[in-house]
Amino acid sequence: MGQIDKETGPRSFPWLTKHDIAHRGLHTAGTPAEENTLPAIAAAVEAGYGVEIDVRATVDGIIVVFHDDTLDRMTDGQGSMKKLGFAQMQKFIVGASGAPAPSLPDVLELVDERRPVFVEIKSSKDTDIQMVCAGVRHCFEGYGGDVAVMSFDPRVTAWFRKYMPRFARGIVVGREFLLNWRNRTALSFWLRRTKPDFLACDVNLLPNSLCDRWRKSGKPLLTWTVKDQKMESIARQHADALIFERPAVVGSE
Repeated sequence: MGQIDKETGPRSFPWLTKHDIAHRGLHTAGTPAEENTLPAIAAAVEAGYGVEIDVRATVDGIIVVFHDDTLDRMTDGQGSMKKLGFAQMQKFIVGASGAPAPSLPDVLELVDERRPVFVEIKSSKDTDIQMVCAGVRHCFEGYGGDVAVMSFDPRVTAWFRKYMPRFARGIVVGREFLLNWRNRTALSFWLRRTKPDFLACDVNLLPNSLCDRWRKSGKPLLTWTVKDQKMESIARQHADALIFERPAVVGSE
């Protein structure tokens, strides 16, 4: 699978669909392998899956592996993380993991080029896109493994196309894009502008005409978050790789 970007030339990343991908690592809530933690990521790698993680930038520009914009759900702290530095983030323990949220370099060191890493860059309207994207790019320096960046925010995909085109880049497609005609029109614009290498679509929206056309053009489609056998059956028919959580793919323990 591949495409030609008029500005950067031919692009092909066959590893994008070589493995199913563990969503936030192969995690189990209430155990040391909480979501987006090093034990969950290690479990995914050892089981032979790709790894999907979420990242945010701390106020001092460190890229931390953490999904939410507040501390409340996943740590023993409370409040927004927008104004926290990395050292402050290290004071809060993630669930039952016994450890704070890792940095992106921590994750890359652990994976050690053994499996693809899919980095979902989280953002909001007031996010400094330059800071967070440049921070992720800096983390990739010297790393020889397969890495992809993706985001709901097409500004992220646009940044990587312009400044770091050698990395695989994707757009995450959710309800806000496909179920509103204005946003769907905007998505078509961003697809032309950012030339993503893959899409990652909400499994609950499959099948749909946009993703069907995408696949027919020879470009890879990932789907998220596949959580049970029914979702897995749909995903296998309409996508090329699954971003999953137990009991899909691996079964229950």
